[in-house]
Amino acid sequence: MAKAWKIEGLKSQKSYRKNASIILPIKIAEVYSWDKYIDDPQNVEELHNMRISIKRLRYSMEFFSVNYGKKFGELIQVWVDLQRLLGDIHDCDVGQDALMDYLEDPSQRDNEGVNVIGINTLILRYRQTRQERYQEFLTYWTSLQKKDFKGNLLGIIKKSN
Repeated sequence: MAKAWKIEGLKSQKSYRKNASIILPIKIAEVYSWDKYIDDPQNVEELHNMRISIKRLRYSMEFFSVNYGKKFGELIQVWVDLQRLLGDIHDCDVGQDALMDYLEDPSQRDNEGVNVIGINTLILRYRQTRQERYQEFLTYWTSLQKKDFKGNLLGIIKKSN
């Protein structure tokens, strides 16, 4: 798992809003640092790291939301949706890998109770669900970029400072 980016310049004596204006842009940059990996669905680890970065940003935004008003809640919901989609993708990756490892384990081959066809069917369902969620994520992410979601979010944070 990727480590959170270090944040410098925070002071307990600074206002809540001032510290928010320091923390949130760094958290946003951390999320967008994973953007270069999203066009390849095989970037499993990078997509998971993006999800973790989104989670960190989302929780920080929720913490500081008192500074920004109602519109900020709508922006937080975008991160909730993206985090959910990336979580679904990761769940499919983990489930699929676990089932494939199970089938590849030689000690399982002699077990007459193992339904190989059923397990392979589950693996295919994980793959199909993953592909659907990945496309949904990619479409959503692309639509956000077209609307300059990042720039608008940074503008709200800066304007409230």
